[in-house]
Amino acid sequence: MENDDLIGKIIHGSYSIVSKLGEGAMGRVYLAENALVRDKKYAIKVLKRELTHNPNFKQQFYEEAAHQAQLSHPNIVQMSDYFEEGEEYFLVLQYVDGRSLADMIDSPGGPMPEKRALHIFKGILAGLNCAHEKAILHRDIKASNVMVDSANRALLTDFGIARQAGDERAARLGRVIGTPEYMSPEQFIDSDKIDHRSDIYSAGILLFEMLTGRLPFQGASSEALKEQHLGVPPPNPRAINPKLKKALAEIVLKAMQKNPAARFQGGLAFLKAIESYERGRNWKIWALSLSILFAAGIWYFVQNEKAIRSLATLSNDKYALFCQEIKRLEIKEAGLGLAVESGNSQFVEGFSQQIQELNANVNKYSNEYINALHELSAFRDAKVHQILSESERSAEFEQAGYKETDKAVRAKFWVLTGADYKNLKASGESPTREKMREKCPR
Repeated sequence: MENDDLIGKIIHGSYSIVSKLGEGAMGRVYLAENALVRDKKYAIKVLKRELTHNPNFKQQFYEEAAHQAQLSHPNIVQMSDYFEEGEEYFLVLQYVDGRSLADMIDSPGGPMPEKRALHIFKGILAGLNCAHEKAILHRDIKASNVMVDSANRALLTDFGIARQAGDERAARLGRVIGTPEYMSPEQFIDSDKIDHRSDIYSAGILLFEMLTGRLPFQGASSEALKEQHLGVPPPNPRAINPKLKKALAEIVLKAMQKNPAARFQGGLAFLKAIESYERGRNWKIWALSLSILFAAGIWYFVQNEKAIRSLATLSNDKYALFCQEIKRLEIKEAGLGLAVESGNSQFVEGFSQQIQELNANVNKYSNEYINALHELSAFRDAKVHQILSESERSAEFEQAGYKETDKAVRAKFWVLTGADYKNLKASGESPTREKMREKCPR
């Protein structure tokens, strides 16, 4: 089977290949639809044949695919199937309707706004921490391996299989695998003897790039980059972007320490440092606003309005999270169906466990959404209606960088939240999980 002939074909009995999405060192990636349920979309990666020449590859590929199937997390691109046809190996992955972080960084207009960059990066760390907890190293954290969907959510790609491809390359490259611009010092020495702190270093490089618009180390060759990563201190990101706060720059530099013991010792520690920075920054802004409000003598009214806006935004966010988990649940349910049909008991067990976890998340977010609506109903009705209507019209897209499609998606949740609030006030009936699921944007 030739890769160039895939478009328009149905493979493995159920995947209809629509178009080619891209091509990289591992192979080609295609957009596919379920042949029976056309609104189910997938990204299918077709591996290069030279990666399958090792006689042990089939077993390694199976074990790695089964391992990756355990990585169920909102910030990791999900794998739903793998199979072999002829001499080709295929990975069936979650299709992300968005664009790569590399494209976002390369967009004109200077570095990413701090608030948006940190929001996306916290998702990256959450996904990375999930993998590390399962003893899985990424080993190739970089901007092009992160997708950002229409809801501004980051999803890590290329987990698991990188190690198998790396073993093929290692014989030629002296055990050095990865992308030189992002590699840790120890990764240049022996990629098979690194631990999770190497991913932390690469993540620090990525955050530096997001906040400054450029990489900290640049060179014409891998050897030049190696010398910098091993022996040259990273530049202070504030020297490139003076708008950055000192505390944030220190977080970036800590992640990029040459000695693994001097870095954050995991994704969770890195994440908590950023959240602590954000709390401190927000408190300073709030303290200044508070002093102004007290001076104006309008604290009581603003306090109520702030509480309503906060609850309204919380409701909107919980509905969005609910629908995100519903989408993932539907993907896993479809994967379970395929696993049952193929008789693969290992995948049946894996998908069943993931579906149970996703159902728990769905229940959690729906309950939190309903609770927030009930709290809103305790405030003055006219003011709540006013704020919901304003948010519905503006969709609160003041952050720079949102695409029109992002705005449209977020606006839908404001409409849904407003409708559920009105129904709650009119009838006293709370929205059910089933009704919320029916209304999730498709």
